[in-house]
Amino acid sequence: MLKYVLAGYFWILFLGTTAVLFTWDCLVYAYHRLFRPEKLSEACHNVAVLWGRTLFALGPAWSHEVRGRENLPADNAPYVMVANHTSSADIWALFLVGGQFRWLSKDAMFKIPLVGQAMRWAGYVSVTRGNKQSQYQAVETSREWIRRGISMTFFPEGTRSDDGRVKEFKSGAFKLAQEENVMIVPVVLRGTRDMLVKNSGFPKKAHLDIEILPAVRSLPNEDVKDFAERVRLMIASKLSTYN
Repeated sequence: MLKYVLAGYFWILFLGTTAVLFTWDCLVYAYHRLFRPEKLSEACHNVAVLWGRTLFALGPAWSHEVRGRENLPADNAPYVMVANHTSSADIWALFLVGGQFRWLSKDAMFKIPLVGQAMRWAGYVSVTRGNKQSQYQAVETSREWIRRGISMTFFPEGTRSDDGRVKEFKSGAFKLAQEENVMIVPVVLRGTRDMLVKNSGFPKKAHLDIEILPAVRSLPNEDVKDFAERVRLMIASKLSTYN
């Protein structure tokens, strides 16, 4: 019985928060489109951050901790953030890290009512799996954000892990970091899989632990696949040793 109560509370919270903040996002969008267009995506991203943080603050029996913020570049230089991926709650989790960044997200996310429009206003980047032209354009758009001083965020596994183990990393985020000479910031997410299990509408009591690891650069003459694997092992080793 309790799981149905928690599920009902969560989905009412989710839909209510999304509707209220989308209304606010519309006002933010209209104001910045008219008077401060250069700050439009930044302002809309801030609304998205508020959305994620509100869900965590009011969520059903969820707690969280963010460690390692001192590992974020201190000079406001852009970077590429990468994290392991086990749950749709990972998206909300990374909003707790803070700062200005843009997502690379599968195109299906942009089709979700209200959420998809808010993502477009914030400047998040859509990619279609299996479509080489879409993948190329997504990388180029990500490159433009980096060059404008805005960080990019990737889930390099591509899809959520069913068993919690870190799958092979795709190389796109790491190639972008190499070509633009920016740091990779690895982030370890623990607990989101328990919060909202894949293909389940029933949230569970859980503690989210976010650990930001030291930023790394590609080594001289390091192959992009080796770079991706080095970072994957950093994240995987942290997951395996955490108590």
